[in-house]
Amino acid sequence: MKQIKSVFQNLSFKENSIPLALLLTCFLGFGLLIHSLGFYMDDWPYVFYAYNKGIASLGEMLFYDSRPSAAWLYISAFWLLGFKPLHWHIAMLVLRWLTVVLMWSTLRTIWPGRTREITYFALLFAVYPFFMLQPFAVGSTHHWVGFALYGLSLLLMARAISTGKYVGASTVGAVLLVALHLFTSEYFAGLELLRPVILWILISRKEENKSKVFRFVIVNWLPYLFALAAFGIWRVFLFENPPDVTRNSPVILSQLLHEPLKALWFLFSASLKDAISVLTIGWQQAIDVDLINFDSLFGINRLLASAITFGWIYIYLTRLSFESPTSDEAADDWKKKSLILAVTGLFAAGLPVWLIGRTILESKNLISASRFGLPTMLGASLVFVLIVNSLVSDRRKAAAVLSVLIALAVNFHLDHTKDFQYSWEKQTRLYQELTWRAPEIQPGTAIITDEEILGFMGQYATSFGIITSYQPGDIATPPYWYFPAYYTYPDLDGFTRGYPIEDTKLTMHFNGQSTDSLVVSFNPELDRCLWVLRPEDASLRLVSDDMRKLSAASAIERIGDNDGVERALPEKIYGKLVNKGWCYYYERADLARQFGRWDEVVKLYEQAKANGEQAGNGYEYIPFIEGYAHLEDWDTVKSLTKTANRITKGLEPSLCDSLDGLLVSAPASPDQNQTIMNLKDDLACVNFQ
Repeated sequence: MKQIKSVFQNLSFKENSIPLALLLTCFLGFGLLIHSLGFYMDDWPYVFYAYNKGIASLGEMLFYDSRPSAAWLYISAFWLLGFKPLHWHIAMLVLRWLTVVLMWSTLRTIWPGRTREITYFALLFAVYPFFMLQPFAVGSTHHWVGFALYGLSLLLMARAISTGKYVGASTVGAVLLVALHLFTSEYFAGLELLRPVILWILISRKEENKSKVFRFVIVNWLPYLFALAAFGIWRVFLFENPPDVTRNSPVILSQLLHEPLKALWFLFSASLKDAISVLTIGWQQAIDVDLINFDSLFGINRLLASAITFGWIYIYLTRLSFESPTSDEAADDWKKKSLILAVTGLFAAGLPVWLIGRTILESKNLISASRFGLPTMLGASLVFVLIVNSLVSDRRKAAAVLSVLIALAVNFHLDHTKDFQYSWEKQTRLYQELTWRAPEIQPGTAIITDEEILGFMGQYATSFGIITSYQPGDIATPPYWYFPAYYTYPDLDGFTRGYPIEDTKLTMHFNGQSTDSLVVSFNPELDRCLWVLRPEDASLRLVSDDMRKLSAASAIERIGDNDGVERALPEKIYGKLVNKGWCYYYERADLARQFGRWDEVVKLYEQAKANGEQAGNGYEYIPFIEGYAHLEDWDTVKSLTKTANRITKGLEPSLCDSLDGLLVSAPASPDQNQTIMNLKDDLACVNFQ
């Protein structure tokens, strides 16, 4: 014990270790589950176009997404990273870390004597609990690249002004980076208003005359202001959306000309509400008592990771020595001017979002809207550090408070990341089981559920994921599309009778008929495989009333068997999937049942049994019951029927319907009639007729 205590007492870290400490902090917040993350919502359009239509098609896709000047980034990124989700997640983690290091370096250049406080800021900024879309690795690429480019531009400017060296070259480079980050990702245009504040801080130290300070600030800001104005002119006056596409129109900017008071009031209220949102919402979730969960292994591991984060951050900060001297508060301008910088960042960063009439709080989906607060996290992190330093004078206590905040933030992010992890697991199961059950689907087919079935996805993302899983190549029209009927076509009676259904995303436009649908039920949480329902499933009590009603429109004849060739998911995206399990045998058997290949159905059950696989739900034994019946193995029919009924309550109506069907379709014999009658008596089928 004394040896351990001695090690900690002698432990020390130098200032040059700070970038590595920031990397470790980022890893604890976002890297622990990185190996099991995939693609989600806005990732999928990029993946779909790049994989099916070729990487060069991203130019067309981004034109329809109102971000054509970001094509260089995504084309380059796909050439470099390919289609493995892990590559993208590692790249985004590195970009986040790089952004943090650049902002740390910039503030350190402005206040070289305040490295301790700036390190506090950087550690908190690295995991600040608000931006919840870090797992959207492809869709958030332009966010982190734009933020990093902005940070590098700010660093070049600050070093040029503070040192007086290479001013011309640094200014040219910084201005070019401004143009690059603005035309790549407009999210950080509001943060450009930090630039004159930084210039004022640096120039006012060298020049006491206020009029000269003002003039020098304007002169040095003009090149950057010109780049900002050029972007504004292009975005407002020159850029044209594709036909019939309206996205991100600067409605508040137009309103300033016609109703200035109304527009100014919106900007004021939006900035205030969003600033408070970024300062509070994430922390409210981070201290939610539900995050203290010892009932699951993941909950315990998450809390353990948070405790480790607290411990190492505290040890690091209390053992960190600084090469640059720490300034006396009375001798520098940190206390006053850092607050001005923080408040400016907090209340100006969201300007691009507010100008299109949107805010964080008024968005339907807070997780998606958290991207609006990404630039504001800069000012928010600095505000929290200033609050801690003003309230806690003792450095060890301040380090402890900051360590608690960072540990809470890590706990927050791990909790959110776990949901993304499960979404990818569920996506992969859906696509795999669908291709097993339906290796070929006729073009024009809608895939229908009652409600959304995948987290962090939505209608178009699920559609692109399904289509990409079938690898159709360069297509002009999507062959199939996913619809959660409850949200898109709530008139279920009309849906089953038949009417046109359609949807459009980017250049893809789907047209179909509601009666040309595959109605599917997918609840792996209930230990079920994917079920492609049939009109015969109208009595299935294991699904919702809406699903039973929709099953009447399920046209399984639109499924083909792909000439008997199994379809595998794209290995470039999913890697090798070798764990087939029970659901493989069930899906293949259900496909064989559709085509009356009863020998194959029975063979699949024998293989499943030999491999120790069994159903988690009795419904999944029905294809095998029918298979054995057609091969006149009535003992197995009896055994499987009783097993199915025993493991799943409420299955009797479906089993009774299946037995009635077998009276007609299975080979007639005394054993057939006797077995079915006995089973129907056992199931009390008369009660369901």
